[in-house]
Amino acid sequence: MLNNQLFEGKSVINNNRALQLHEVLGGCETISRPLHIEATHWNEWLASAVDPGIIALNVVSVSGRTAYDYLFYSQNVPRRNDGRLRDGLLKKYRHIEGFSWWCNGVDPLNDYNPMDWGCMKPDRPRRDPNKGAKFIKYEHPLRVPTRAFFLAVTDEIWSSIAARYDKTISDEDRGMGFWHWVWKYNIPVVVVEGVKKAGALLTLGYAAIALPGVNSGYRNLKDEFGIPTGEKHLIPELQHFATLGRKFTVCFDHDTKPETIQRVNIAIAQTTKLLTDSHCQVLITEWNYPEKGIDDLIIARGSDVAHEVISLALTYEQWQVKSYNRLSYEPALTLSQRYLGELAIPDDAKLILLKSPKGTGKTESLIAIVAEAIANGQPVLLLSHRVQLAQALADRLGIPYITEVRNSEIGILIGFALCVDSLHPYGQARFNAEHWKQPLVIIDESEQVIWHSLSATTEVKKHRVEVLNQLSHLFKNAIAPGRGRIIVADADLSDLSAHMVMGLAETKVTPWVVVNTWKGQPWNIYNYKQTTPICWLAALEAHIKTGGKPFIAVDAQKAKSKWGTKVLEAKLKKKFPNHRILRIDSETIVDPEHAAYACIERLNQILMEYDIVLASPSIGTGVSIDIRGHFTSVWGCFQGVAPENATRQALARVREEVERHLWVARHGVGKVGNGATNVKSLLASEHQCFKANLRLLQDASMVIDGDEININRTALTIFGKMSCRINAGMIHYRESVVEALTDEGHNIIDVYDNKTRIILEKLITKQRDDLYNAECENVCAADTSHLTPAKYEALQQQRSKTTTERNIERKYKLEQRYGVEVTPELVKKDDAGYYPQLRLCYYLTVGRAYVAERDRSLGEKMLQAKSAWLPDFNGGQKSLVIHALEKFNIPDFIKSDRSLRGTDEDLVQMANNALSVKWQVKTVLDITLNDSDTPIVILRRFLKKIGLKLKYKGRDGTGDRQRIYHVVGADDGREQIFQHWLAKEKEKEKVAA
Repeated sequence: MLNNQLFEGKSVINNNRALQLHEVLGGCETISRPLHIEATHWNEWLASAVDPGIIALNVVSVSGRTAYDYLFYSQNVPRRNDGRLRDGLLKKYRHIEGFSWWCNGVDPLNDYNPMDWGCMKPDRPRRDPNKGAKFIKYEHPLRVPTRAFFLAVTDEIWSSIAARYDKTISDEDRGMGFWHWVWKYNIPVVVVEGVKKAGALLTLGYAAIALPGVNSGYRNLKDEFGIPTGEKHLIPELQHFATLGRKFTVCFDHDTKPETIQRVNIAIAQTTKLLTDSHCQVLITEWNYPEKGIDDLIIARGSDVAHEVISLALTYEQWQVKSYNRLSYEPALTLSQRYLGELAIPDDAKLILLKSPKGTGKTESLIAIVAEAIANGQPVLLLSHRVQLAQALADRLGIPYITEVRNSEIGILIGFALCVDSLHPYGQARFNAEHWKQPLVIIDESEQVIWHSLSATTEVKKHRVEVLNQLSHLFKNAIAPGRGRIIVADADLSDLSAHMVMGLAETKVTPWVVVNTWKGQPWNIYNYKQTTPICWLAALEAHIKTGGKPFIAVDAQKAKSKWGTKVLEAKLKKKFPNHRILRIDSETIVDPEHAAYACIERLNQILMEYDIVLASPSIGTGVSIDIRGHFTSVWGCFQGVAPENATRQALARVREEVERHLWVARHGVGKVGNGATNVKSLLASEHQCFKANLRLLQDASMVIDGDEININRTALTIFGKMSCRINAGMIHYRESVVEALTDEGHNIIDVYDNKTRIILEKLITKQRDDLYNAECENVCAADTSHLTPAKYEALQQQRSKTTTERNIERKYKLEQRYGVEVTPELVKKDDAGYYPQLRLCYYLTVGRAYVAERDRSLGEKMLQAKSAWLPDFNGGQKSLVIHALEKFNIPDFIKSDRSLRGTDEDLVQMANNALSVKWQVKTVLDITLNDSDTPIVILRRFLKKIGLKLKYKGRDGTGDRQRIYHVVGADDGREQIFQHWLAKEKEKEKVAA
C-alpha cells in the first residue's frame, strides 16, 4: 500500500510511529533491540553512546522501494506525467533499496508531531560526483529545506535532564512532550552536527539539537528571483528556541584539517551572531583530545570528560581569542622527539613553519641549513626582537651580528643577524630590502618578534612604517621564484605568524610545516595561590636556607617594584650575605662594572659560579640554560606585566627538569588598545580615532585626504588579533598561565598556605622603600653640568652604561622634560606616570593654543610618508583627547575654589552625556564607565587623566546635606612647569617666524 502510494506521487509518513514505539517498549528500563531496527544499525547507534531507549524511539531500518517514501515526498520532486519518479532519479538513488537506517525526530513547528524531514544512511552509499572517490554518507529528502533534529526521549532521560536543571515535569508537560517542556522552561540547549551526537548528549542529560551540517542552522534571505540578499537568519525551528536568555552551547566536531577548521569557524561565528542577536547566551566547546566528535569522546574517555568539556565551554570572545593561538596548517612532518634534529626541507618549500617545544633544539636544527645557504652564496638574514638574543643566535648559527659587518660588504654577501628595530634605511644597518635577492630569512621566536615589530615602544616605534615596508619587500623577495625561503620558528607558533608573512608578501603559499609534539618530562609546579607573593618568598628563603640553589625569574626590574630583580636581590643579600648572587636584567647586562655585563653569550659558564640567580625578561625568549646538576629549583614571580606566553618562556629557560615554584597575579596589569578581546571592537576603536584625528587636522587647515593614506591592513589585523590574545590573557592572567602549563603536560600542585606573613611583608616593603629612596636620591645627586644636547644624545645611544651614567642620563632627561629642579619626589612622580597626566593638563589649560600645531607636525610626517600605523598615530595625537575633555566641560570643573556636589546640574548633565557614549569615552580617553557610576565617580575618573583629584570637604547645611568636594592637586608645582613649557612654545614660534 505504502509503495503504491509513493510511486503515484503521494507520500504517507507514519505520524504515529513514536506512539507505536512507546507501546512496543512498554516503559521497560532495559531495552533489547526492537524488530524495526536491523542489528547493524542498532549497534552503530550504540557505538555512538546513545541510550537504547532513544534509539528505539527515533530509528527505523528501511529497505526496498519503501525507502523512496522517506526521501521523495516533496511536490518539487521531478516526476513523469503519470506521477511516477523519473527514471534518472530512480537510477541515481537505487542504492537506497538496500538496507538503510532512517531518523527524523519531532517537529516543534507542528505541535511536536513526528517530523517528515529526516536523514537516511544507506549501508551502501553512492559516490559524490563532485568529490571523486568520496561517498555521500547521508541522504536527505530531495528539494526540501534542511531542518534540525529534535529526538524523542524516554521518561528516564527526561527526568535526568529535569534533575540537572532543577525543574519539575507536570502532567500537562507530559501531555505536550519533552521538547515543548524544553522550550517552555528555557532549558539550556546544546547544538551539535549529526543526529547520533545529539542522541549521545541526550543520553548524558543534555537537551541536544542536531543540525545536518555546521552551516545548517541559518539561511540567507532571498529576493523574488531566488537570489540571496546577504541577510542571514536562523532556521525557523532554531529561532523558535532562541528565546530571551536561553543558553546555547555549540558543540561541533574537533577537526584538524585547515580548510575544515576555517569552514566550521565561519559557521560557529555566524550561528553565534544570530543567536546573540536574539538575546541568547552562546558558549562554544573545545577539547584537545584526538577524538573528532563528542560521541567519539564519550566512548573513548568516558562521560566525565564530556561533562567537563561542556562545563568549560567558552564565550564567543574567549573562543575567538583561543583560535588565535592555533596552528591549523596540515603538518608535512609530525615528530615526537626530544630534539628536532636535522630537517630535510624540500627544495620547493618557500615558507617553513617550525613548531617545537622550548628546549628541543630549534636553533641547532637551523645550523646546517644556514651553513648550506652560505656555501651556496645565498644571503642569510636572522631577525630578532632583542639585541642580546640576536647576538647569541648569530654566534650559534655562524653568521655575524650587524655591528660586525655594517661597514663591510660582507653583510650583503653572507648576511647577518639584527634586531627588527634596525630594519629600515635610517638604522645602523642602513637596511634596504631591494639589495636582498632570494634570501634565507629566519625569524626565531616569531610570535614575539612580530608583536615587537607591531607594538614595541623602543626604537622601532620611530620607524614602524618603514620597518613594515622593508619586511614586505624582504618577504616578497624571499617567496619569489628561486631559492629564497622564509623559516619561522616558535614553541607557541600560531597561524598569525604565517598570515603575517604571507600578508606582507602579498602571496599565498602552502607552508611546509613541522610540528614536534614532544612534551618531555613534566615539571612539578608548585602554584602559590595567595593574593601576594609573600608565601612564595617565604618558601624561597626556606629553600635557600636548606642549601637550595634557585634560579629566580621575575617580570620586573625597577627599584620601585617590590617584586623586581633589584629589591629581591637586596632582600636576599641581606638575608644570605655569604651566598653568591647574580642579578641579570636590562641594566646589569649593559653595565661594564657589573658581573652580568654581556653575559648572554656565555651564560651557561657564568651561572655555574653563583648560588642564586635573579633574571628579568632580558633573558626571556631564545635563551637556553643547559647546565645540569647546579640549580635545584626554578622560581617565578609574575605580576602580569608581560603576556602569559612570556611567563611560560621565562619558567622554561632552565632546561633541567627541576621543580618549579610559581606565583602569578590573578589579573595582568597591561592591556592593548581599548582592552577589548574582540578584534572588531579593538580595530574599530583605532579606525574611529584615526578618522576623528584626521577631521581635527583638517579643521586645523591641514590639507589631508584619508583615502590617500596607506594603512597596512595585514599588519593591523595581526596586531588586532595578537592584542586580543594578550588582553584575554590579562583578564584571567593566573588562570591563563596555569591552563597553558597544564596543556604542556606539567603537574600543577596548588599551595594553599594562607598563614599571615606580616613580618616578611614589612621587611620586603622596607627593603623596597630603602632601595627606591636611595636610587631617587642618587639620580638627584648626579652631575649633569657637563652635558650638552649632543652629549646627551650620544649617552642615550651608548649601549654600555654604568650606574653613574644611567643616573646622569635620567636626571638630564628630567631636567629637560620639566624645566625645574629634580627632587626625589619628582623622580617618583615621573615613575608613577606624572608626565603624560601633566602634559594633558597643560594642553587643556595654558597650552591649549599649541595643541593643533603639535599634532599638525605629526600629521605632516604621515602625509609625507603617505602611510600611517594607526596605533602609533592615534597614540601621538592630543587634539582628540583635549576635544573630548572639553566636550564634558572638564575645564569648568577644575576652576579654583569651586564647591562640587553630586546634584549640581552641570555635573549631572556631564555624567549623563558621558554614560550615553561609554564606548567612545573608552576608545578616546581609556576611561571605563558603568551605568551605576555616580556623577562624582565619573568626574574623579576624568580628573585622574590630568593628575587631579577630588577631596571631600564636608556637607552643606541645607536639605539632604549634600557632600561637598573640591578639586585638589593643582598646587604640586605644575604651574612653574607649565610656564617653562609655555616659554619653549613661544621660543619655537620666534624661530619659525
